[in-house]
Amino acid sequence: MILQALCEYYDRRQAAGNPLPPIGFEEKEIPFVIVLTPEGKFVQLKDTREFQEKGKAIAKAFTVPQGSKRSGAKSYETAYCLWDHFGYVLNQPKVTKPGAALSAKEVDMAEKQHQAFVGLVDRLHADLPNDKGVQAVHTFLHDESEKEKVRLSAEFQECLKISGCNLTFQLSTESYLACQSPDVRQWIGEQPLDTENQDGICLVTGEITKVSRLHPAVKGVWGAQMAGANIVSFNIDSFNSWGKDKGNNAPIGEESAFKYTTALNQLLRTNSPQRLQLNDTSVVWWSSGDNPIEKDFPAFFNDAPKDDPDRGTRAVRQLLESIHTSAFIENTGSERFYLLGLSPNAARIAVRFWQVGTVAEFGQQLARWFRDIEIVSKNADYPPLKPLLRSTALLGKDENLPPHLVGETVRAILMGLPLPASLMQSVIKRIKAEQGEVTPYRARLIKAFLNRSYRHQNITNKEVTMAYNPEEKRIGYRLGCLFAVLEKLQSDANPGLNATIRDRYYSSASCNPKSVFGTLMRLHAHHLKKLPHRGQQVVAEKRIGEIMADITEFPAHLSLEEQGLFAIGYYHQRQVLFTKQSKEQTTDEPEGDEE
Repeated sequence: MILQALCEYYDRRQAAGNPLPPIGFEEKEIPFVIVLTPEGKFVQLKDTREFQEKGKAIAKAFTVPQGSKRSGAKSYETAYCLWDHFGYVLNQPKVTKPGAALSAKEVDMAEKQHQAFVGLVDRLHADLPNDKGVQAVHTFLHDESEKEKVRLSAEFQECLKISGCNLTFQLSTESYLACQSPDVRQWIGEQPLDTENQDGICLVTGEITKVSRLHPAVKGVWGAQMAGANIVSFNIDSFNSWGKDKGNNAPIGEESAFKYTTALNQLLRTNSPQRLQLNDTSVVWWSSGDNPIEKDFPAFFNDAPKDDPDRGTRAVRQLLESIHTSAFIENTGSERFYLLGLSPNAARIAVRFWQVGTVAEFGQQLARWFRDIEIVSKNADYPPLKPLLRSTALLGKDENLPPHLVGETVRAILMGLPLPASLMQSVIKRIKAEQGEVTPYRARLIKAFLNRSYRHQNITNKEVTMAYNPEEKRIGYRLGCLFAVLEKLQSDANPGLNATIRDRYYSSASCNPKSVFGTLMRLHAHHLKKLPHRGQQVVAEKRIGEIMADITEFPAHLSLEEQGLFAIGYYHQRQVLFTKQSKEQTTDEPEGDEE
């Protein structure tokens, strides 16, 4: 199903007039292009890189002949057609930095690589004697003085700073690369992809065709091998069956293997608008046609760009409005939408999750998620998932998130399932570790966890509200409200206090109320006496009395659900206290700012 959907995406791009590389070609970042005259004379070494804001250089991607896999002791024999790294193209050994001493091993290896590259160009020249670009490259490679001009150019010193820097050729009289000429394209299309491929029935198309023994590498999965990895591969005898080997165990046609890997590499490429990194999971998505979700999907999950911090909120509002008016469903709702999560696994790629549905179904699940995380707050209405999850990690860093948490959460959101219990445990644990710091992000996650759990159990009357709910009588919620009021009373009685009861008692109060609240209630009488005005005493006593009316006794223990309600009650009550303070023109600031 995954491979078939990727092949359909490849065909969709072809039909839409925005094609991916044709069979036998691939997109490759080429930092430098050797510009030649038609006579094969060196003109310049053109730098294709663009420098980003932080100074990082991004090379331009070109459509070039697809490179075969290189492995083993004789990998140097495999050269790429009219492009490769500087060892193959210019007989330049690898160096740690420009001007460094060359080892005899690297010199010998570069010479072997260059011989293989020259041999391939000689064969190409024999088959295409009239192609001007091939003629120029052939002449250049057989002229040591011209190659030396490239190595002595100032730009080549920058080239040496890039490990395995790729080079290709272009005529000064043409706008396209030498490897992109019509004759070369035709020649590439006539070459067999693998002479050892046998006939078989392709599992993707159902047609009899040449079966790909070795699938092209998939590159761009975070943490996988730099040379690429595979989703489909059989490299040990124990994986084989019925006397078959390699790709014949799961027969995929040559054309289908090329299409799915090309489509996936396009989605995984650097700065792809359809790729998202969530912890160790590389997430890509696509659909059967153009639609708003395909374009706005990053805004729902990833950090907002610095130059457009409201992008996510706009996308969510547009989504909610389109679902409310049914415009979303009428226009593109029936189109298929695919979501694929990939993680590295040595030389292979593991499928972390795979979600399929219509655009309307995904849109409705996303809308439900954003309604679940709605909560009273002074900042972002609809924060994306990534900063929400980051609020549960030590020091707020992505690398401290549990490896499987992100994938499980995304899956739950898009399938309308309860959030993983590990997420709730992480939130509660982080709040306790930070002395009761219930931030809006953490409160949103707790609210979403509880409501989705209740919904899954068909208990809709228990759902947590967006703002303070005086009708909520559950013990966890009421105790959280009481704790917030007692903390406010302490702060009013002792202005400028460095630490409050939250710093000392929150963890115990939210887990074992009976062991703490007796002490807190005795302290509150002392704090009441220290209030400077009688009116403040009356207001504080009224607040406490209203909450205590719903509490018959302090329980010995609170469950995980009740601890979540405690945090929500505490957060809601703090927001109410802050709102009332604003009306009274006080100068106190609210706790729990957006992270």
